[in-house]
Amino acid sequence: MSNYIVFITGASKGLGFSLTELYLDKGHKVIATYRKNLEKLEEIKNHPNLILHPMDVSDEESVRNTYEYLKNKINYIDILINNAAVYLEDKSKTIENIDIEKAIVTMNVNSIGPLRVLKYFYSLVEKGNKKLIINMSSEAGSISNCWRDREYAYCMSKSALNMLSAILQNYSIPKGIKVLSIHPGWMRTDMGGPDADIDPKEAAEGIYNLSVKDWDPKDKNIYMDYKGNLMTW
Repeated sequence: MSNYIVFITGASKGLGFSLTELYLDKGHKVIATYRKNLEKLEEIKNHPNLILHPMDVSDEESVRNTYEYLKNKINYIDILINNAAVYLEDKSKTIENIDIEKAIVTMNVNSIGPLRVLKYFYSLVEKGNKKLIINMSSEAGSISNCWRDREYAYCMSKSALNMLSAILQNYSIPKGIKVLSIHPGWMRTDMGGPDADIDPKEAAEGIYNLSVKDWDPKDKNIYMDYKGNLMTW
């Protein structure tokens, strides 16, 4: 199997860190970005195949500066994983008392953040060998299977991310680039909480296995869970 150059956002903890560790363990080169602090990345910061750089996906200047820094260090990206996200919901709040400012931040990070990243880094994926973009979605983004009566902002942000993935796949077909929108499962992370179903390492294993498969860019079945089970928009 080829060794890939993998770009991962939001890599300082949780799923992002688990993915970073796993790709490194499998012999790939990883560019891992983090918003402010290294956190768990501190443990592996000296790995010879790891490039670390701070990047706030909610700030276009930060994303652009990261691109300017990295374009002199790498010629292409094989796999780009838009993982950075926030969950700012108060589950006690219904529509009558929702925090609009937190909703704006959520949309900015979870939906517009990946758009910013792709604006600058898509051209490097186009030059890659694997040509794969993974947007980390959620079952919360499914409209047809919506069961919640609150958590508006997070669910809306993941639905918007799904639309980004669908449009981007249409655009990417002639370029040979595959886009996947993956629900990583309910994970025991800061976002998912201690009572969640799976460890982020399990989700990372599933996502890794999907990422090294051969994909047909013309296949529009791109919304799936970390095991490859298709989901409905």
